[in-house]
Amino acid sequence: MISLSKRIMKNSIAISLITVIVIIIMSNIAIKYYFTDYVVEQSKLDDEEIINYVDNSLQNNGTIDNEELAYLKQQAHFKNVEVILMDKDREILLISSMGMGMGKGMGHNNMHKNPYKEDFDYDEHTIMYEDEVVGYLSIGHYKNVINDKVNNDFMYAINILYVISFFIAMLLAIFLSRILARRLTRPIIKINDSTHNISKGNYECVKNIKADTKEIYELAISIEELARQLSEQEQLRKRLSNDISHELRSPLAVLRSQIEALIDGVLEPTEERLARLNDEIVRMTKLINDLNELVTIESEHLQLKIMKINLAEELSTSIDGFIPLMESKGIQLIHESESEIYINGDKDRLKQIFVNLLTNAYKYTNEGGIIKVILTKNEDEAIIRFIDTGIGIKKGDLSYVFQRFYRGDESRSRKTGGAGIGLSIVKELVKAHDGIITVDSEIGKGSIFTIKFKLSQ
Repeated sequence: MISLSKRIMKNSIAISLITVIVIIIMSNIAIKYYFTDYVVEQSKLDDEEIINYVDNSLQNNGTIDNEELAYLKQQAHFKNVEVILMDKDREILLISSMGMGMGKGMGHNNMHKNPYKEDFDYDEHTIMYEDEVVGYLSIGHYKNVINDKVNNDFMYAINILYVISFFIAMLLAIFLSRILARRLTRPIIKINDSTHNISKGNYECVKNIKADTKEIYELAISIEELARQLSEQEQLRKRLSNDISHELRSPLAVLRSQIEALIDGVLEPTEERLARLNDEIVRMTKLINDLNELVTIESEHLQLKIMKINLAEELSTSIDGFIPLMESKGIQLIHESESEIYINGDKDRLKQIFVNLLTNAYKYTNEGGIIKVILTKNEDEAIIRFIDTGIGIKKGDLSYVFQRFYRGDESRSRKTGGAGIGLSIVKELVKAHDGIITVDSEIGKGSIFTIKFKLSQ
């Protein structure tokens, strides 16, 4: 399997190669079809310049002297054309590729010879002076403009430059792709090492992965967050193991020893002793049932019986069932609610949410305290607040209160009999209703649990 750095290098070189080849092909096509037109147009301009020069010389001097003929010859060579100048009797005065005629002698010697070359195309122009024909000017161009020597040299030079550019582009592609590959793969290698550390349970080494690419940076942040959450889950699992050990193994050991003592006759099977054993069995049975229910909810096997429900009515029914219990502890239970607020939900599961939150508030609110339940709504949501004046929750524990078996103060469960599962069930049931639950608390002042459900349309 090829490495990422090598793949980047190969792709960069391939892209550079394709780009250079396309540029070479397109440039040659452009030169062939467009540059030829340019050369032809330029030739016409050159021809006009020579014609105008001859006309101006005649207008100014009435004739063309040897100095002007020499200039014409020079311009013909410079513009890579053949210039043939003849008088009105077609006696040759100048053939630019040969030389100037010396009066009648040259004209007489050459007038019967064909001055035109086969590899040239000639355009003849009549020279007029004072409305009379005084001579003829022929300008010849190579028949294949783009294949003449000058243009062939130009094409050759251009393609040589392309070849040089090709090799320079390849070297730059290799050099820059190595730098790019190194910059891209360095954080990826660190991320890869981090995932190996995570797989080995070493979460502390997954920190400070630096990257200047947005996607890789976000991946690094996600890996770090994953490591943090896994570390927290690992701590939670250890705590879960300790909690289960305390909640099940230790009481079972006590039950076993007491039952064995009863069997052996060491202890008397009094009604009080048997009642305590039964209470312990009931508590453990409830714990196991709660765990089973939580597993069912979390595994998404929970089937909700969704219907349109008057939330105010269901909440009021649940609160009424707690009034005697609250009064027995001297807790003032206050209920404020609008008369009709409808949501789509499971009636029994909503009652379970209310009962768990009221039970939680009851457990951690001292005698003479206050528990207030307020139901309101806005344009889109129904909002329920469970407010108590209980012992409160530490700020550092607020993000864990909905995790199973989590208890900020381990001594709390000893006094209340809680196992730390009720709020986990509440959160999952609220989530199953597409709702949101949050908590705010302060030590010594109490807690506020807020639930938001979408209103029924």
